[in-house]
Amino acid sequence: MVAPDAPITQLLRRAAAGDRAALDEVFGDLYPELRRLAHARLRGRGDGLGTTTLVHESFLRLVQSSGLRLEDRHHFFTYAAKTMRNLIIDEVRARHAQRRGGGAEHVPIDVTDAVPIAAEEPDPQLLRVHDALAELEQLDPSLAELVEMRYFAGYREAEIAEMLGVTERTVRRRWDKARAWLYLALQPDAPRPPPAR
Repeated sequence: MVAPDAPITQLLRRAAAGDRAALDEVFGDLYPELRRLAHARLRGRGDGLGTTTLVHESFLRLVQSSGLRLEDRHHFFTYAAKTMRNLIIDEVRARHAQRRGGGAEHVPIDVTDAVPIAAEEPDPQLLRVHDALAELEQLDPSLAELVEMRYFAGYREAEIAEMLGVTERTVRRRWDKARAWLYLALQPDAPRPPPAR
């Protein structure tokens, strides 16, 4: 029996071999799901990035990645979720740097000419979660991947179990372990948590 995503898997393998038409076809076929993924990433955020921009920027990074091995739908969406998270973090850091001067020459202006500046500050919690997730990825890549899929991409436990080829109970157990590790890692004065395994 052929797997339901076999055509996508074949297209991904052709794309990995340098077939740009196959990569374009994958993008067209998976565009609705990429938009859902981007929307889940941006939910509740007031950043300059929009869903469409995030989808297209992540696709550009995908196309420009040399040596990327996308073996199946799971690998594709894992990579897409991570790329979207990195784009959001890049945007937050750029806005943060810009608010702090960004290395630009300071030019005093007359207060009467000043344009009101938005008081919104970049979300420091998002940056801390990103850094903690990067640390978790070094300790246990599979737990970090689960957090990507569940928290950032918005997949349900059943969907993750199907993609990973494990039971929902296993997903729940590993999600609890990842959440506990991240909780400790995000405490401001707590010592670093032990490895997740």
